[in-house]
Amino acid sequence: MTGQTGLLMGKKRQITCEIRNQIFLRTGGVVNFLKTAIGLFVLTVTCFGANASKAGTSGGIYDMSRLLNESHPFINTPSSPWPFGAGRTVRAPANPQSDAPPPVVVPASREPVAAHRGGSNIISEIRLGALIHDEGPFSHRKEGGYDGSLEFIFKSPDFLKSVWEPRPHLGIQINSQGDTHQAYLGLSWEWEFFKSAFFGFSLGGAYHTGETETEELDKKSLGCNVLFRESLDLGYRFNDTHALMVHLNHISNAKLCSTNEGLESFGIRYGYKF
Repeated sequence: MTGQTGLLMGKKRQITCEIRNQIFLRTGGVVNFLKTAIGLFVLTVTCFGANASKAGTSGGIYDMSRLLNESHPFINTPSSPWPFGAGRTVRAPANPQSDAPPPVVVPASREPVAAHRGGSNIISEIRLGALIHDEGPFSHRKEGGYDGSLEFIFKSPDFLKSVWEPRPHLGIQINSQGDTHQAYLGLSWEWEFFKSAFFGFSLGGAYHTGETETEELDKKSLGCNVLFRESLDLGYRFNDTHALMVHLNHISNAKLCSTNEGLESFGIRYGYKF
């Protein structure tokens, strides 16, 4: 029994020693691991602290004010008019008509062109009249009826500028009773006053269908078939187109023929100006 007990006690001590050795080994490995980890941590903190001091840190915390106060990395970059950067050529899209020559624009002449220099617009004004036949300061009221007149007034040509730019005219005057008709032509002068009012005078000749010499009491002896003709107008222009005037005309031969009774007509006329 004593031998068995000693044997058991020896095995027990052996097992105890082995367990202690295993615990020591394991405990020593953990301690070594902790020592290694602590050393790496200290080394890391030391390196980080050195770099942080260079980067402008304080107390191990990074100073963001330095980053915020720094200029933009592209602010000093030279500007380029091209949106794709300097030194890059941007070609415009091809235009099939770019090689075509530009159209030639001929500026319009500012100098007014007179209507009498050709073309159809040579008429300056048309006048229509309703007149009392053989009525005027020098007429004796032998012939009767009324006269209707139509007159075309043309634009003044350049060669008449020296005589105050009169406008040539051409017209007819028809008597309602068939006594004396006339066709006439001449030159008309006109002067404006009070802005829209005007005074006109004309001088020319007329051919008539009346009597040259007669004994009839209701007919006039006009002496010649071709007579001098004068007229007066006093009117008002409502605008650049329309006008109304009082009109008096006179035909006679200035005593160049055997008789010279003369004939006058008085009334109103309407003018339409182009």
